[in-house]
Amino acid sequence: MNRNRLILAVLGLALAAGIAPSVLGAPQDPARRPRLRESLSDLYLVRLTRALELTEDQAAKLYPVLTRAEKDKAELQGQMGNDLRDLREELAGPSVREGRVAGLVDRIREARRVLRQKEDEVEAVLEAHLTPVQRARYVIFTVDFMRSVGENLQRVRGQRGVLKRNP
Repeated sequence: MNRNRLILAVLGLALAAGIAPSVLGAPQDPARRPRLRESLSDLYLVRLTRALELTEDQAAKLYPVLTRAEKDKAELQGQMGNDLRDLREELAGPSVREGRVAGLVDRIREARRVLRQKEDEVEAVLEAHLTPVQRARYVIFTVDFMRSVGENLQRVRGQRGVLKRNP
């Protein structure tokens, strides 16, 4: 077994051990969400490596960038989720404080802008290190991966009922 396949096998096993409880119906614990997000990120990297047929050199250059970008995006998305929750609560209240609403909207918009910037940075790094065929595979891979994640989430939600939002 070559080194890439060994790395992929170890990452795959670690990922399976990390997400198996959530997929098998373990209760949702908000403290586990970062670990689940990290496991999803690991799965993304493993499948990306296979789909793009990355060389060891390419993987060594791309993994740190992709891992850091995913971590940054997860933090931004977490904060944006909290701000969206607060915005919903504010709008549902008996009296809406326009200043509070405006501040939350500004924060959400800024987070979305920074997320787009992170995506652009990742795209630039990929552009620099991938062949044209790999870039084409990346476009298809990202669409297919996100669709698959969405379908799996819907299936899990269907098995357990709709997941409640945390207040």
